[in-house]
Amino acid sequence: MTRPPSSVTAASQRVTSLDVSREAGVSQSAVSRAFTPGASISPDTRRRVLEAARRLGYQPNAIARSLVTQRSGIVALIVGELHNPFYPQALTQFAQALEARGKRALLLTHDTRRDVQDTLDAARSYQIEAAIVFPTRLNAAPPSLGKLDEGGVPVLLFNRHLPGHQLLSVACDNYAGGRLAAQVLLDAGARRPAFIGGDPDTSTHQDRLRGFTERLAEAGVRPVATPARAFQYDWGVQATLHLDAAGDRPDAFFGANDIVTIGILDALRTLGRRVPQEVSVIGFDNIDESARLAYRLTTIGQPLAAMVEDALRALEDPQPGEGPRLHAPELIWRDTVAGRRP
Repeated sequence: MTRPPSSVTAASQRVTSLDVSREAGVSQSAVSRAFTPGASISPDTRRRVLEAARRLGYQPNAIARSLVTQRSGIVALIVGELHNPFYPQALTQFAQALEARGKRALLLTHDTRRDVQDTLDAARSYQIEAAIVFPTRLNAAPPSLGKLDEGGVPVLLFNRHLPGHQLLSVACDNYAGGRLAAQVLLDAGARRPAFIGGDPDTSTHQDRLRGFTERLAEAGVRPVATPARAFQYDWGVQATLHLDAAGDRPDAFFGANDIVTIGILDALRTLGRRVPQEVSVIGFDNIDESARLAYRLTTIGQPLAAMVEDALRALEDPQPGEGPRLHAPELIWRDTVAGRRP
């Protein structure tokens, strides 16, 4: 009986790019270009290299290549929480967009009780090319948040910005979105609207609330309540039930995000209040769940695909001190606001 090759023997017989170049009758540099997205190589040469690699069972060593090129092709995606379905959707689109560029996404979770710089430092050990930070409780910016080391690995905040800090960021114009939500409810005849907020320490909550209340004030209307706690479904339910128990019966609700607003809709259903006949409801984000038949939620949509592409372009050519790059929100009209689409 023959013995299977030992790991040492198997490693010594590992197929290399030199083996592929000989099999395909091309140079080693041609093999490298064939496995590098966007590299200059003729279709025929690429085909010959890939066929030779398939026959020999060759796989390029990304780690070894990064040691030579000093480019890992890895972009860190740092998330603090995933309660909001908007962010898994965003992560999926980022991963797909990075793959189309020949890069890979590295997902790192961040404990919001710690300094985000700790997570950024951990990401540095993977030789990342850039980092994208999704909303966390960044109440203050660490001095080195703009870069991970002296080499200047760029960091981008996605759908967040820190007032007073000129950090690279891409976000929806949440202030404009808050104004748009107010206008939609005003057009529907609302005179006693309520805002059910998210995490009060985040720029997304603050900007949406400010836009909403300022547009209402211009129309001579004040919100009956603006409670805030978390961007979570349970909070939307609790806040709505609490307002009703306290005797406040708003004629319209604006939820700080869609998952909060879905909680509002479910609470209104238990209270027997008809939407939109008695009360109009609008959300923010346009997550996939908002279009489901049980909700058909009218919402303020974020142009996610455009924001993802803009974020990756910004990281390819970061401009220090540029400030937030804002994208205009759009109204997604469905069934939870009275009247016709404005």
